[in-house]
Amino acid sequence: MDLLYPYAHIMHLILAIMFLGYVFTDLAVISALKNKLDKENQQKVNQTLGKRSFKIFPLTLLFLVLTGGMMLSRYMNSEAGFLETDLQKILMFKIVLVLIIIAGVVSNLYIKFTGGTKSNFMQHHFHKLVIVLGLFIVIAAKMMFVV
Repeated sequence: MDLLYPYAHIMHLILAIMFLGYVFTDLAVISALKNKLDKENQQKVNQTLGKRSFKIFPLTLLFLVLTGGMMLSRYMNSEAGFLETDLQKILMFKIVLVLIIIAGVVSNLYIKFTGGTKSNFMQHHFHKLVIVLGLFIVIAAKMMFVV
């Protein structure tokens, strides 16, 4: 596994940039654009972006989780322990934040495939939550190796 670690790390960083970049773009650029459009054009923009985002967003998250799991196994295992060092505690904090994001994405996918309707929170605030959690995850990732 030590041979794959550098590759998993690079892939993880690239995917994280893509994932958070998409969310940031949606919040900062696309939302501002939508507010300038009439209802009909807003709906067209939502449909066009929705098709792409439901292909890219979950796959990116899946590969983020897989590469993160590969790297996790280096720091948390039966030999190294699980919550014995500060690094492991921060890593567990990151995992909890990631699980919140995963739960939201899985919920959105379930709603999409069952034809349900998103809650007001998921419709208007989920990406804000993801960007805040993503910021904390990035800060925690940096703190893991300086604490």
